[in-house]
Amino acid sequence: MLPFLYVLTIVAGSCCVSGQVLYPPQYTNTRIVGGEEASEGVAPYQISLQGAASGQHSCGGAIIDERWIITAAHCTRGKQATSFRVLAGTQDLQQNATKYYYPDRIVEHCNYEPRKYRNDIALLHLNESIVFDNATQPVELDHEPLVPGSRLLLTGWGTLSLGGEVPARLQSLEVKYVPFEQCRAAHDNSTRVDIGHVCTFNDKGRGACHGDSGGPLVHNGRLVALVNWGMPCARGYPDAHASIAYYHDFIRTHLSLSETESAEGTPEEMKVLRSRRHYS
Repeated sequence: MLPFLYVLTIVAGSCCVSGQVLYPPQYTNTRIVGGEEASEGVAPYQISLQGAASGQHSCGGAIIDERWIITAAHCTRGKQATSFRVLAGTQDLQQNATKYYYPDRIVEHCNYEPRKYRNDIALLHLNESIVFDNATQPVELDHEPLVPGSRLLLTGWGTLSLGGEVPARLQSLEVKYVPFEQCRAAHDNSTRVDIGHVCTFNDKGRGACHGDSGGPLVHNGRLVALVNWGMPCARGYPDAHASIAYYHDFIRTHLSLSETESAEGTPEEMKVLRSRRHYS
C-alpha cells in the first residue's frame, strides 16, 4: 500500500480547488471513507491486488472473466505482471483460505495519461483460470446510460478516515451518480474531468479516500466504473471513475484477442505462426 504523500508544493499536472491540492493518482490510492462493513457475499467479483513479495494490499479491481481482472492503470504503471498477486473470494484480508492468482500480462490503455487522469484503466491476464464458487464470481459489464440520482455501490478495503487504520473487512458505500457537466463544474471546470469518467457523490465525509484505486462501482449488480481519482478525502467534491461503457471497445478487443490466441495456441506459438504466414 502506497503511503499518503503530504506534498507542500503542487506537482506538475495537479490542480487546486478551493485551496485543496488534487493529488495525481500515481501518488495516491483511493479508499472508502464513511462506509460500513460489506454484507456477506455482496461483491463476489471484488479482488485485492497485492504485492507478490510483500503481500500488501495496494489496489482494488474486479473479475470480468475467468482469466481477466480489471483495475486502474495507475495501479500497474511501471510494474511487471510478476510484481502482483490477486486475492479473490474473500472479504477479510487477514482471515482467508482462498487461493491466490498470478498475472502473466498487463494491458494498460495505450493512451493512458497519468498527469491528465485520462484513460486510467488496465487489464490483468492471469496465468490460470479462476475457480468460481459462491464467493468468487465475475461481474457483468454495464453499458446502459445512468440518470441523475442513480445509486451505485462502491466496495473496497480502506481507511475509514484520512490517515486512519486499514480495516481487514471489505467496506461498502452507496453513492449517487453525478452528471458530467455538474461534476466538471464542481471541480472548477477542470479538464481532468472528461467524458470517459463517471462521477459519484454521497455526503461530505462519505466517499473515496486513500488506498483502493481500481475498485469497482456497480449499478444493479453490473460493473459501471472503476475508481480513478478525487479530492482527498470525502471533502464534498464528486469522485471521478473510469467509465466501463466508454472503454467497452478496449475491454472487448483484448478479451477477444485472448480467446483467439487460446484457440490457436500460446502467444509464442502465435508469433511463430504469424512469422510463417508472412514469409509464405
